[in-house]
Amino acid sequence: MSFPKTYVDQMLLNWGDRLFHDPLRHLRAPRMSRGELRRDVRRMREQLARTLRRTPEVMVKITNRAAGAQGMGAVRRHLRYISRNGRVELEDQDGMTVLGREALHDLTNAWHLGGWGIPEESRRREVFNVLLSMPPGTDRQAVRNAARAFATEEFGDGRRYVFAAHDDEAHPHVHLSVQVRGPDGKRLNPRKQDLQRWRERFASQLREHGVEANATRRLARGETRRYPKQAVVHMTKRGEMPRYWRSKADELTRHALWAAHAAPLEAWQGVVHAMAGSQSADDRSLAALVTDFVQTMPVQRDRPDMGRIDRNEGGRRRNPLREHGLRHAERSETQRELFPDDPDARVER
Repeated sequence: MSFPKTYVDQMLLNWGDRLFHDPLRHLRAPRMSRGELRRDVRRMREQLARTLRRTPEVMVKITNRAAGAQGMGAVRRHLRYISRNGRVELEDQDGMTVLGREALHDLTNAWHLGGWGIPEESRRREVFNVLLSMPPGTDRQAVRNAARAFATEEFGDGRRYVFAAHDDEAHPHVHLSVQVRGPDGKRLNPRKQDLQRWRERFASQLREHGVEANATRRLARGETRRYPKQAVVHMTKRGEMPRYWRSKADELTRHALWAAHAAPLEAWQGVVHAMAGSQSADDRSLAALVTDFVQTMPVQRDRPDMGRIDRNEGGRRRNPLREHGLRHAERSETQRELFPDDPDARVER
């Protein structure tokens, strides 16, 4: 049985939103015209193609999110750090450059005394420090230009900011310091969905500047690699052993990761179902590529041993996920559909 093109496009948007965007966006969106539908389908297919090619992923991170209250003292220290005490050029929201100690001193005075001002000591965060980064080998000038365009697009409402591009590490990256208060006094308060939007906009600007870049969630790619926090990195460099950090996941963590990937795997299965039933030979070929992509995800390499039976003292089979209040990974129908020949994907009842 083959599906008409309109049905395939609508199913692709439905499951694609669950993978790459807000899974409930399609419920809130108004009815689209044919032109809007074609535009969104084209974008979704481009997103799908980038993901299957494993296009390099952008990193956007707020580096002072866990910090406590900060005032101008902390802001001044960070601006000295990203400018290497005036040796690295800063660029502000108006395109003006700041270079040298005197220019840096004038900038910090302007932030301290101008506009809403930043008090020397504050019980609230006054500046967000954002890191924009790409993998080694990416064109550094393109990263800088994309960061400038991103900052203008996201914060170009009169909010003050400066950024500096660093070339002293393998990863091309830009430090962006944005004042919390905007020209109307409203405070910037980024949430998880805002960070994802920032990633998507930065990736879009990179593509505009000729750099292949993607911004998908880790779950959509089946990623399981665990990255240590900065405190752990510094402890390791000092030769200290972190008390709670382990580079390799234990059995409970692997069960939790497998369970967390159930919804994305279901969405990938929906994409495969729609494309495999398409009248287009290209779509059917794409369904095979998606299946190969999912089967080679890192989560497959790190999945727990579902076939191992571990019994408690009473002789009953233990369920570590249920014991810790987590979702039972072994009950995923989608995982069994995607991997029918995998003995670890079968449920023992």
